Amino acid sequence: MSLFSDRLNHASIVDGVVLSRAEHVRYRHNDMEHLRTLLKKYRDRRRKLIVTDAVFSMDGDKAHLRELVALKQEFGAMLMVDEAHSGGIYGRCGEGLSYDLGLQDQVDIHMGTFSKSFGVYGAYICGSRTLIRWLVNHARPLIYSTALPPSIVTGISKALELVISDHWRRERLLEVSRLFRSLLSDSGFITGDGDSPIVPLIVGDNETAMRFSLALEEQGIAAVAIRPPSVPDGTARIRFSLSAVHSDKELIDAAYYIRTIGHQIGVL
Repeated sequence: MSLFSDRLNHASIVDGVVLSRAEHVRYRHNDMEHLRTLLKKYRDRRRKLIVTDAVFSMDGDKAHLRELVALKQEFGAMLMVDEAHSGGIYGRCGEGLSYDLGLQDQVDIHMGTFSKSFGVYGAYICGSRTLIRWLVNHARPLIYSTALPPSIVTGISKALELVISDHWRRERLLEVSRLFRSLLSDSGFITGDGDSPIVPLIVGDNETAMRFSLALEEQGIAAVAIRPPSVPDGTARIRFSLSAVHSDKELIDAAYYIRTIGHQIGVL
């Protein structure tokens, strides 16, 4: 099998590709023309699988799922979408970005985690009955792992109920995401192209990112400095992750301190 993976896919996806022993072909981030070129190059492969995050963990931007569906159909590939950072947020009932775009039936493999928006632990994978039977009998990490404790499964069930029913949480989360991004971008910061609750503030070098993070912590703002190899060289950043319970005042106050510190350490 040839496996086509976005260059900015999460490390867990990369590790899974390596463990699969499949032929690993990486395409430039969200570059559909590059992916098309690679699919043409490997079009004689009997099995081809495109794998992508729905929302990318370090940039907060979205995969071009409509284009990916078109390419997988054109070249007879399968498509696997990791909804880890979009599950619970997008879709009518929090199903994820694929559902939000109406593409769920065009995605061959859906997967995600219960450790982000759901606030619990564990993961899921969805696909055809044939695929699931095959995984149950051949997926070594599943076969040789201990099952989730009943208390965790109960927590997941309750989290699913809340995610499905509490539409206001999704609406509020996207609202605060827009507000916070606009506050930072209006201040002159580089926050990327996304609109998700993952908001990166690109600062460049590692030392500046660490100084920025520590200064924010002193003001009561928990924001982790992300450095290579988690992100490409020269793109060290502060990564903010928002919640539906953040108030407008909290975000406005946080933006003030972020802007002040940015001036102090020479980011702005």
